[in-house]
Amino acid sequence: MLKRNNTYLNYKLFLFFLDILIIFLSFYLSIVLNKYNFVENYGYLIAIFLISFVLFIYFDNYKYKSIKLIRSYILSNILINIIIFGFIAVVIFITPLGDKIKFINIFKFYFLFYFAGIIFIRILLFEIIFINLNKIRSFNRNTVILGVSKDSENLYENKEDIKLNNGLNIIGFIKIKKIFANFKYKSSVLGGFSDILELSKKHSFKDVFILNNDMETDELINMIEFLRSNNFMVRVNEKNLSSLINANLYDIYGTNYKFVDFSTNRIYYKKTLKPFFDYLFGIIFLILVSPLLLIIAILIKSTSEGPAFFVGARTGFNEKVFKILKFRSMRNEPDNNIEAHKENIKSFYLGRERGDIKKQNINDKVTKTGRFLRKHSLDEIPQFINIFTRDMSIIGPRPCMDYELEYFKGWKKNRFKIKPGITGLWQAYGRSKVDFESLSILDYFYYTNCSFTLDLRIAFDTIKVIIMGIGGY
Repeated sequence: MLKRNNTYLNYKLFLFFLDILIIFLSFYLSIVLNKYNFVENYGYLIAIFLISFVLFIYFDNYKYKSIKLIRSYILSNILINIIIFGFIAVVIFITPLGDKIKFINIFKFYFLFYFAGIIFIRILLFEIIFINLNKIRSFNRNTVILGVSKDSENLYENKEDIKLNNGLNIIGFIKIKKIFANFKYKSSVLGGFSDILELSKKHSFKDVFILNNDMETDELINMIEFLRSNNFMVRVNEKNLSSLINANLYDIYGTNYKFVDFSTNRIYYKKTLKPFFDYLFGIIFLILVSPLLLIIAILIKSTSEGPAFFVGARTGFNEKVFKILKFRSMRNEPDNNIEAHKENIKSFYLGRERGDIKKQNINDKVTKTGRFLRKHSLDEIPQFINIFTRDMSIIGPRPCMDYELEYFKGWKKNRFKIKPGITGLWQAYGRSKVDFESLSILDYFYYTNCSFTLDLRIAFDTIKVIIMGIGGY
């Protein structure tokens, strides 16, 4: 079987070490010009490194991008450095740490050298080298377009631009269903989808673009599952998966077309690093918010009858049932609340057929305090304790009730192959605004693309959504 090419990983690693070099040289030259001692000021450099790389990941500065996105890259770097300067300035000016004059002198030169470095080294020099490497045939990866339509025809006409900007050499098309009536490139159709494994060996490709707007979601996801299981790098046109494009999770390949990337497969991260980060950030978070937990518990007890906490059964990883912990946000009538929820969720899970695409509120059951807690997701905070019982993760699909299992069929059951989370794509980009199919697509994408980069972005965006109370119910 033909192996996947690691060009993307090499690209990211090269940029990562290039950024380390630019940051270090910018800081070192600033120290030299100010005639300061480097050893005495290395703390600034550590702070710059840590904040920079977290924000580089959040702003997708290591994504495999076209050089057409230089403007967005420069703007993100301006914002990142404003945040760095602001954070360190707050620490310097409100604590006895550091010298204020020295801090200002170092950073005024650092910014000058840094932006000169990213423009001349990170953008101009790197892109010139990268484009010239892509002109060499041995550095290109063969790619095919799945689907023979007007859209795939238009993409094919941009193949030279895609090759230069991405090192992807589009060699032809693979038919999924019928061929577009007036299709201009019939001679470039390599065969049908049923023969893709043989065609992959014959034409040496592992990258595919899927452009077929006539496919049903079930058919599309099953195709993605088949391709991923056979080690293909899969990118799907935005028109097929609009709920993911709204989450701003896509790659652009030197054209106006946008694609959702299903190529990530971070097995080591899922099994080892993710649990480690869960425990680490879980402990830090609980220590920081412990006063808030006490305040909320007192508020619940003083405004409604019943316990401050709710303990309920949920279905999680491998469909295992566990006890979840939440702040109580509804009246203390567990049996009535469950029956109301059962009736309520039918309209949500069957919403696609009925045209009812919003989860219905059950305001008559929710307390006034509970409504505020739900709007800002504060009722979920005690679930950090479920992290330490190994039942949940910070990021992941939401756990469900046992009576909700019947609605998760086929590819939708993949959500149970990863630990449920306190927050996830749904909370960050959908919440009560999405229908069941869109929610399932978000869960499927997370299952296939779980990575530190994605988790970091979800965590930041969840904080933003919680503060603003977007989509809460």
